[in-house]
Amino acid sequence: MKEIRFILLALIITQLCSSQESYKTWPAIAMINDVTFKDRKFDKHNIGCGFLLKHEKDTFAITAKHIICVAKTDVMKTTNFEGGLKQWTMYPKDKKDQTVIMGKLLNEDTTDSLSFDFINRHDTTYNDFLIFKIKQNNSKLVPLEIRKTQLKEGEILYAIGWTYNDTEGSQRIYKYSYYQGKGTRFNMRLIDAPANAGGLSGSPVVDTEGLLVGIISGMDEDPITKEAYSSPRNINYLIDFFNNRKH
Repeated sequence: MKEIRFILLALIITQLCSSQESYKTWPAIAMINDVTFKDRKFDKHNIGCGFLLKHEKDTFAITAKHIICVAKTDVMKTTNFEGGLKQWTMYPKDKKDQTVIMGKLLNEDTTDSLSFDFINRHDTTYNDFLIFKIKQNNSKLVPLEIRKTQLKEGEILYAIGWTYNDTEGSQRIYKYSYYQGKGTRFNMRLIDAPANAGGLSGSPVVDTEGLLVGIISGMDEDPITKEAYSSPRNINYLIDFFNNRKH
């Protein structure tokens, strides 16, 4: 009888913990990108997501690099704006007055072609990050910090942002579980997340403590079972960038 009561108590505690997790509230973290060029015909609005990242005493703005394969001018061939950018702004989709205006792109790369096919984002060596200085921050967003420990299989993770189908309202919280690492990226199993995540690119992937572990970059598929995975880029590139950055 005691064993039965213990099992029932354990089940109740498990259900309460599960309920608390599902209703866990998150501070405002995510933004969308608004990119304007000196030649306005190249402007791109509501394209992918971004977030703030705190490193030591500084805060930076981060988004996915493959976004500039779409948000670019005709003369842009590499990760370099070639003087054509007017302003890159980020803001929460539901609070457009809380703008974060980008400063210098810190990881511009004139050897990095923008002419790749999107399928190449599955390349295990590609680093899908843009790292901006911040010129002006009018937001109340909470900057993320990088996690320093390894992920474990089955660990619960979240992507925070908006897909293109999320037309209104505050940031969405999509739930996954860590499956496996693959070079510069890792695969997550979908738990409570859309199969079509278009627009979520550049969203932060965080653990249950809100520490940054990756950035939404693309999808992957098991060649045998055909199970679809979300396939973010891991944070190793960011760690190396900041370790090697000259102040």
